[in-house]
Amino acid sequence: MKGLAVSEPELHDLLVTELEVLSGEEFERARQFAQRRRIPLEQAAAEHAKVPFGFLLQEVARSWGVPFLDLKVNDVGQEALRLLREDFARARQLVAFAATPGEIHVAMVNPRDKETIREIGRTTGREVKPRLTTLAAVRRAQLLYRSELFDLLLRTGHADSSPMGLSGQQDGRAADVLNHILEYAVVAGASDVHIEPFEHDAIVRYRIDGALHEVMTLAPPLHQSLATRTKVLSGMRVDEKRVPQDGRFEADLAGVSLDLRVSSLPTMWGEKIVMRVLSRDTILLDLESLGLAQVDYELISRYLALPHGMILVTGPTGSGKTSTLYAFLMRVGAERRSVVNLSTIEDPIEYTMPRVNQVSVNVPAGMDFANGLRALLRQDPDVIMVGEIRDKETADTAVRAALVGRLLFSTLHTNDATREIARLLDMGVEPYLLTSTLTMVVAQRLVRRLCKTCRESYQPEAALLASIHARADYECLVAGLREHGLISPGDESLDKVRFFRSGGCAECRFTGYRGRVGIFELFALGDAVRPLIMERRESARIREAATRGGMRTLVVDGLAKALMGETSLDEVFSAAI
Repeated sequence: MKGLAVSEPELHDLLVTELEVLSGEEFERARQFAQRRRIPLEQAAAEHAKVPFGFLLQEVARSWGVPFLDLKVNDVGQEALRLLREDFARARQLVAFAATPGEIHVAMVNPRDKETIREIGRTTGREVKPRLTTLAAVRRAQLLYRSELFDLLLRTGHADSSPMGLSGQQDGRAADVLNHILEYAVVAGASDVHIEPFEHDAIVRYRIDGALHEVMTLAPPLHQSLATRTKVLSGMRVDEKRVPQDGRFEADLAGVSLDLRVSSLPTMWGEKIVMRVLSRDTILLDLESLGLAQVDYELISRYLALPHGMILVTGPTGSGKTSTLYAFLMRVGAERRSVVNLSTIEDPIEYTMPRVNQVSVNVPAGMDFANGLRALLRQDPDVIMVGEIRDKETADTAVRAALVGRLLFSTLHTNDATREIARLLDMGVEPYLLTSTLTMVVAQRLVRRLCKTCRESYQPEAALLASIHARADYECLVAGLREHGLISPGDESLDKVRFFRSGGCAECRFTGYRGRVGIFELFALGDAVRPLIMERRESARIREAATRGGMRTLVVDGLAKALMGETSLDEVFSAAI
C-alpha cells in the first residue's frame, strides 16, 4: 500500500475542502475502497474523483510547496545519478537526475523528508532541489545504476552507431542476458522486443515510440539458450520448434513489474521471439491523457454519459485503441461507479482495472468474442467492452446488446471513422439496427511527439506545401483549421504558416522525438447521415456529410497538433490518410 507520503487529513482537505472534486461521503468511500484493495489512498481517490491522477499529483506537490516531476528515464543524467549511492537511493525511494556545481536536483517519493534532504546536502556539498514523483518512476530510473544501460541509451538513435554485442562469457547465463534485455526495454520505454536469428548472429530490436531500433547482437549459441529460457518462462513447449507458439510470463526487475506476452516463430536460422512489454504498475488511464482536442474531449464526454448505445474505435494495430477503450471505462466508472456493472471480454487482458469484471478469450475452450459476449449479457451488465468485433456473429450480438439498453465499446478495423459503416453493413448488420444503436466512431493514430528541448519552428519547403495544396480535401483542411482558431480568419492557404521540426539532442536520443500523442477523428452519427445509412449510400457520401456537419478529420487534427508543435508534418502524413 506504499504511496505518497501524504496523510489522510491532508488529502481530505485538498480534495474535499480546497478542490471540491469529492464530497465527504465520496472521500470516505474512497478510503474504505483503498483499505479493501490495499492500494494507496491517493490512487483510490483519483479513481473515484473525475480528475486525472497526474493532476492530483500536481496538486499534492503544490500544497507541499515543491514542483511535481513526471520523471522520464531520459531526464536522468549519469553524473547526477552517481552522486548518490544506489543502496541509499533505493532505501529512501529517490533518484538524483540533474546537478550543477552548486545544486543537485532529486526526484523523491517524499520530498518533505528533511532528514534525507539534509543528508544529501551534507554528502554532496550541494543545495538540494527536491521534486515530487511517483515510486514507479523512481524504480525505473534506478535501473540506470547499471552503466551499460546508459551506454545503450546513448547509442540508440545515432545513425552511425553499431549494436552492442552480448556473449555468454560477458553476461553469464541466458537468464542474465534476458534480464539485461528486459531492463533496457524498461529504461527505453519499449513496447515490444524482437529477438531475430540470422546466419551469423541474432539481433535484438526494440520498438520505441513506434519505430524499431537495433540495439544488441547475440552469438547463435546464446540465442538458442535465450530462446529456450524464454519459452520455459512462457509455458511453451521447449521440444517443439516447428510451429508458432504463444505464451506469457511475469518479471520483476528491482521492483519494476512487467507482464510479457511472448510469441515464437520458426524461421530459417532459428526461432524468432517477440515480446510485448506491458507494465504492471498501476495504470490510471483517463480521457485527458489521450491527447484529445478540447472540442473532441467535450463531444466524447457527452456520448459517454449516454445510458446506452455503441461507441467503436478504429485504427491499425498499435494505434492505442485498447488504451482508449480503457479510458472510456475509467470515465464511466468514475461517474457511475456505484450504480453500474462494468464488464469486458478481451484477447488478452492487457491491464487489470479496479471494479471491472474482465474476461479473457480462450478459443480452445470455446470462449471466443461472440460466446463471451453472449455470456456477459446473462450477467446483468450495464457497460460492456468487447476487445474486437471480428465476425458477423459478434457484430450482431453487440448491436442487439446496445439496442436493449447497454452501453457497449469495441474496436473494428477500418481506415477511417466513416468506413466503419460500410464494414458493419458488409458483415450483415441491418441499416435500421445500425442507425438505432451506433452513436459514435473514433478513428485514431499515434504519432511521435516532438522533443520540446530541440524543436524549432520553420517555413515548410515549397514542394511540401504543393503536396498539401494538391489534396482533394485541401479547402476543407483550411476551413477546419480556421474554424478552430488555428489559423487567422483571413488566411485562405497554409503558405505563410510555420510548423515545427526537431534535429535531435541527447534528451531524445538524437531522434527528435520523445513519446507519442494521438490524433483523432470523431464521427458522431447525426440526423444528416442516418438517412444515407438507411439508403446504403457509399462511404464517400457519408464522409462528405460528416465533414459538412463539423467532423474533424485525422489530417485536420494532425495538422492542428503540428501547428502547435506537438508533432511534425512528416509524422502526420505518414500516419493519416
